[in-house]
Amino acid sequence: MEIEQTLASVGLTGKKATLYLASLEQGPSSVLALSKTTKLFRPALYKLLAELESDGLFVTTISGKRKLYTAIEPSRLLDLYKKRERALEQVLPQLTLLANQGYNKPLLEYYEGSEQLRSLYRSVLVEKPKEIFTYFPSRYMAELFSQTAMTEVIQERIKLGIKSRTLRASSGEVSFHGHEERKKALREVRYISEEAAPAMGVIIANNTVDLYAPIAENYGIRVKSDSFAHLMRQYLETLWQSGKNK
Repeated sequence: MEIEQTLASVGLTGKKATLYLASLEQGPSSVLALSKTTKLFRPALYKLLAELESDGLFVTTISGKRKLYTAIEPSRLLDLYKKRERALEQVLPQLTLLANQGYNKPLLEYYEGSEQLRSLYRSVLVEKPKEIFTYFPSRYMAELFSQTAMTEVIQERIKLGIKSRTLRASSGEVSFHGHEERKKALREVRYISEEAAPAMGVIIANNTVDLYAPIAENYGIRVKSDSFAHLMRQYLETLWQSGKNK
């Protein structure tokens, strides 16, 4: 069941998933053989196989007079979706521009659960802002991502050349690999008292503000608004000016 759910998450659902898994198990097969295994009628199979072949998930070979169908290897499946993800990232700025044309109202989005919150955090990097201004306790980030994944996310930010102005509480933070790095990590840090620390995690990038509730509540809110981003940036800037270099 877990395999089917994972395949569904990348768009391989229902009969297509059934057909892909059956082909993996039995190797190059005729339509007749696949029909017997999957219990799908041959007219429907031909249609599904044509779609899967068009998507790059199946290949065909000729053996004698028979046409055989084969699902691509799972490792190639992963490569295929990574390639599609990279292609989408390349056109994301143009898509974002289209989405913003003629639309000046603030955009409000709600996220719930660790998976959605991790996706929210990573989406900031996808947009490649020059700088993020943030208060995001490392103990919360470690719970959300795990120490290893947290380091990977930070390295991804550095690789993209995104600078970070980071507010940290004077106590309660957890150490992680590169925690004390500044110039190499493209990071400036100021420490503020526990009393002054915001009650929620805050990440500001361009005109977008992401708010993260404490891990026990496990939700987040994204607000896209020039005025709200300006207001929150003023708030963090006040904390920054009162903060200390530790």
